[in-house]
Amino acid sequence: MTMPKPFYLLTGEEFLSEEALDKIRAEADTDPLSEVMLDASAPAQHIVEALETGSLLGGIRLVVVESAQDLRKEHLEALERYLASPSETSVLVAIASGRNAKLTDLAKRTGAVVALDAPKGRRLASWIKERGRAHNLKVDDRAAWALIDAVGNELRDLDGALSQLEVRLGPGAKIDGAEVRRSFARLADERIYAFTDAVGERKMAAAMGTLRRLLEQGEPPLVLFGALSNHVRRLLQAHRFDSTKAAGSFFGMPDWRVERLLGQARSYKEEELIAALGLLAKTDVDMKGDAPLPQVPLEEAVARIIAGR
Repeated sequence: MTMPKPFYLLTGEEFLSEEALDKIRAEADTDPLSEVMLDASAPAQHIVEALETGSLLGGIRLVVVESAQDLRKEHLEALERYLASPSETSVLVAIASGRNAKLTDLAKRTGAVVALDAPKGRRLASWIKERGRAHNLKVDDRAAWALIDAVGNELRDLDGALSQLEVRLGPGAKIDGAEVRRSFARLADERIYAFTDAVGERKMAAAMGTLRRLLEQGEPPLVLFGALSNHVRRLLQAHRFDSTKAAGSFFGMPDWRVERLLGQARSYKEEELIAALGLLAKTDVDMKGDAPLPQVPLEEAVARIIAGR
C-alpha cells in the first residue's frame, strides 16, 4: 500500500468532498473508530492534539477540518510546526470552499492539494449520467440537459433530483427528457426557456402568451427579466460563430441546442441585439424603481425587442 501523505487540502465544490474523503479513507486504510471531525472554530492546539494522539486500534487516524478557508494565522503556524515532523499514524484533511493562499501554500509544501472543480456544460451533463448510474438509473443525454434546465447546475440539487427519480421509478429505470418533464414541476409547467426561445425566434404571440402564463404561475418578473437578458446576450455572442462545434464549446451546450441558438441569432441583426441590451438596461431600472407592476415594463421590452424597435 502506498504511504498516505500527512496532509490533504480539498478545495472547490463541497459536494464532491465526501467522495474525495472516501477515496483518502480507502487509500490510507484509516480507522473509522478514531476519525475526528473538527472545523475552523476549533482551537489550533485541539487540532494538533488530535493529530498527535494515536488510534485506539493502532491504525491510521483521519482528522478532518471543515471550513478550512477560515483557519487563522495561529492555526497555520501550529500546523506548520506539526507538519515539520508529522505523526506517521495520522492524516490531516482540510476541506475549503473558499480561498486561503497560505493554507494552499502549506499543503503544496507538505502534502497535496486536491482541486474539486464543479463540472460545467457538457462535463456537467456527463457527470449527471455517471451519477445516475450510482443511483441505479440509466440517464440519457437529453434527460441530463433537461435536469440542468429544471433543477439548475448545483451538484447537490442535481443529486437530490436523481435520488427522487430512483425512489419514484425504482432501480434500473431509464430516464429520458420526457420523464424529467413529468417529474419536475418547473419543466412540466411553462418553461422559462420556452419564453426566451420564442423571443429568439421573434414569435410575438408565443412570447407574450408564454410570458403571461409564467407570471400567472408565480414566476417573479425579475427572474424572467434575468433569463431574457442572458438570452439576448447569448444571441449577440452567437453572432461570432459560424460553426456548431465552436459555439458548442463556448456555450457548453449540446449540438441541438446550439443549432437552435445560432438559428435564433440569425433572425436578428447584430445592431438590433446591441440596441436590445440598451433597452434592457433601462428596463432593469424601471422594474426596480417605484413601478407598482414591474411586469409592465418587462412586457413592453419584449414587444419592442421582437418588433425591432
